[in-house]
Amino acid sequence: MRIIINVVLILTVLFGHAGIARAHFAQGTKLRTILIAPHEESLTAYVRAPLPLVFSDVVTSAQASSQALDTPFLYFEETGAGGRYRLSMEAIAADESAFRERLERALSWSQNGREIAARIVAMRVHPRMPADSFDSREAAEAAIAGASSGIDPVFGEAYVDFAVSLSPPDAAGPVAVRSAYPPLPIPDGVTIDNHIIDSRGDVPVSYTRPGQLEQPAVIDTSLWRTVGEFVWQGVLHIVEGLDHVFLVICLALGIGARGRLLWIVTAFTLGHSVTLVATFLGATPSWPWFIPAVEAAIAATVLYAAVAALMGRMDSILLIAGVGLLHGLGFSFVLGDLLGRDAPNLVPALAAFNIGIEIGQLMIIAATLLAVAFATRLSASLTPVLRAATLAGIAVVSAWWVVERSATLVA
Repeated sequence: MRIIINVVLILTVLFGHAGIARAHFAQGTKLRTILIAPHEESLTAYVRAPLPLVFSDVVTSAQASSQALDTPFLYFEETGAGGRYRLSMEAIAADESAFRERLERALSWSQNGREIAARIVAMRVHPRMPADSFDSREAAEAAIAGASSGIDPVFGEAYVDFAVSLSPPDAAGPVAVRSAYPPLPIPDGVTIDNHIIDSRGDVPVSYTRPGQLEQPAVIDTSLWRTVGEFVWQGVLHIVEGLDHVFLVICLALGIGARGRLLWIVTAFTLGHSVTLVATFLGATPSWPWFIPAVEAAIAATVLYAAVAALMGRMDSILLIAGVGLLHGLGFSFVLGDLLGRDAPNLVPALAAFNIGIEIGQLMIIAATLLAVAFATRLSASLTPVLRAATLAGIAVVSAWWVVERSATLVA
């Protein structure tokens, strides 16, 4: 009994803080879109970026020196909730060439290791991330064609669209892009994803790269790159999603290395595949409370799985398929941010992401069963105790998640 209590306490300490901050609808996700398209004998790159990314050198310098942001384009203001910076549209109008040069230098372009010169041809500032699409040349040009914000946008909320002309030696060949400024200090709970689209071919291809592009991302017309990237994203999502990991561990511990485990996992897979696809077909509601409710329900399914495994009642294939339906919604929230529901290569990206999820599930199941086998070799009598302690710890943590995530529904 003491062993069970100790393991439960350890699990609670390790994972008790992985609550709503690790939910799938990460409100702090910032998306940068980079699209390249042919233009006569050269290329045009269209970029939609959070404004702080094009001032990351200023921010990092200010942080290192503990000084204010040193640029004429930003000014500080005090509010009732504290201080914040705004972008000065008047300063941009007074020295537009300097602001354009900052945008022009934000990204570094190369081909076969040789730098490609970039010349800015258009720009537009938005007070927040625009709702219109930016996944084709026509959409990007329409988004940039309008007038910039008439007010001074809040620095942390503003976005900028801009287009640069590129003249690589081979306009049809792979082009690499990376950030030319130092990485921005990112607050807890905020992530950055880069949606990269190549529309030079008959069928546009796209993939997503997390982070600030400290390392170059290659843009080419290879559909296999899209497939490979989204398989990897699927693996990462389930491996890094603690609620999904816990659920799969509960399935493995509740059933063990028996043939029925295959049927249960297949039911879960079919369930989440249905809702993952249905969400991208527009079959889910857009009510503001819907996503938080799904996240709370996902936490409840982990609690159910842990209790059912403890009681030896992990038998209902139909019920596990229903659990899969909820988890599929969670997967779709992430993929929607990564891919965009109007993006090219939607079908292969969906399929690749789903394959990645299955690979991740199999990895977790294999690791769990190997751990059980190893523990059994060490001490057959201790294995049931460790199994019960692990499931009890998962139950405690998931119960806390239910409470924490449910609180967002009434906040």
